[in-house]
Amino acid sequence: MNFIYLSQEFTIYPHRQVIEKRSNLTQVRPKTFALLLLLLEKPREVLSKTYLLNTIWDDVTVEEQVLVQSIRELRQLFGDTEIIQTYPRKGYAWAADVKKQMADTEPQVIDTPKESFKSEELRSNKISKRGIYTAAIIAVVLLVAFAAIFNTLLGKHNSTPSQTEVVIVLPMKNHIAGNDHNWVPLGGMDQLIHLLVPNKNVQVMTTEYVLHLMEYAQLPRDYDSQKVARIFEISGATLIVESQLSGTVEGYQLDYKLRYKNDIKRGVIFDRDLTLAVNKLAQVIVSQTGQKLQNADTNAQTTFTNELMARAQEKLEQQEYDAAQSLLVSLKQLEPHNLIAREKLVEMFVHTNKFDQAKSEIDEALALAKTESNANSAKIYLFWAIMQWQQGKLAEALKTLDSAEQFAATNNDILYQASVAEMRGVIQQQNGAYDLAQASYEQSLKFDTVIRCPIGISASHIKLAKLFALQGKSELVKKHYNDAKKLIEANQFTDMLFELESAKPVEIQ
Repeated sequence: MNFIYLSQEFTIYPHRQVIEKRSNLTQVRPKTFALLLLLLEKPREVLSKTYLLNTIWDDVTVEEQVLVQSIRELRQLFGDTEIIQTYPRKGYAWAADVKKQMADTEPQVIDTPKESFKSEELRSNKISKRGIYTAAIIAVVLLVAFAAIFNTLLGKHNSTPSQTEVVIVLPMKNHIAGNDHNWVPLGGMDQLIHLLVPNKNVQVMTTEYVLHLMEYAQLPRDYDSQKVARIFEISGATLIVESQLSGTVEGYQLDYKLRYKNDIKRGVIFDRDLTLAVNKLAQVIVSQTGQKLQNADTNAQTTFTNELMARAQEKLEQQEYDAAQSLLVSLKQLEPHNLIAREKLVEMFVHTNKFDQAKSEIDEALALAKTESNANSAKIYLFWAIMQWQQGKLAEALKTLDSAEQFAATNNDILYQASVAEMRGVIQQQNGAYDLAQASYEQSLKFDTVIRCPIGISASHIKLAKLFALQGKSELVKKHYNDAKKLIEANQFTDMLFELESAKPVEIQ
């Protein structure tokens, strides 16, 4: 007779690798489920990271980040970031009571399991592929649920754009003493990104995407300029912007490097006003790329140019959501037209399953976007679709994705076009519409190829491998698995090893 675990309102079935909540069943990946069982067997006991890695991943050498990602995935599955407690420099512990008992029957899984978000973000959230962000953010959000078929939209995109130039702006280093300029690394970076208007020939990567990319490159915020070349290796970057601020409040000095694969253009800007100095740097960049420059006045409300926003971003990355919410709400009150603050609140509320609060922010943000700018609308609609997907409102989510895709296409935002396509594919796969899901994932793959994003390309190959596995198409499973494996190993994407393993063909497991 089999046994089960009971914890809070969940029932865990070890022999089927299933979690049940109110008759809703979710299948869990093998390694993640093994980690869950280990924690359930020793509730409230702190288990070291070394012990968990050596026990669960005893057959392969992985980085600690794989464990971190698995812990994050479990928290998302249980909808509770506190159910697993983190003990810095010690390990993790299951924080709820657990009851183990014999079971007469096992449940039958009738729904296609939901997948975790890419990185946030990256793409991210991808979310982020994602990357968010789950993660997110989310890491759920972030980016796994960016899904894919364009249904009627496929008619619009039968041809994929040619490859584009890709601009990546790194955090602005701050060498001015005191606390008044602590916001500069993220704030200056984000202000610069929002000043650069993408078009069909030039794509500018979002702040979330760049931060996730730096994690993959193992590049800290206060990066060594000698190691920036790693970004070229793992992304489609054609231009990387480095900058550092020095001088005094009476006279700022903004040094910059426009780094190409085979060339570096250097310069320095002096100005008594920091915002004007950043605007001048944006003008230098567009003189090289040929793109347009956002109007500084209309852009002011969408930047990180104050300490509140920079601190809120840091709190979000540390998953200190209450503190982040307080900062963002304060910023929204000070700057009612700040769409970025509202975007962050939407992302955070979706990630933490506070759907009523998320919907309220979505309504306000979309109303504001209609009067101010539609450049932010694609992301807002995307998170709305993710929220609907999480609530099981699949038909509504697909319609919302139509709006997200429309705004992403209007603004020539290939990164979000890829994310929308991927999200649509996730939903179609869950509906059992495998042909549509395949077309969507392939569309996402094409967009990622346009911006030469190996992270997104790898994630799309993994999704296609899993989709073909459901259909028993073993040769296609092996093809896409091997394509993903080649990219992940070549670029040393240790964070993606978990996802890659979950897509491994049965015959080589």
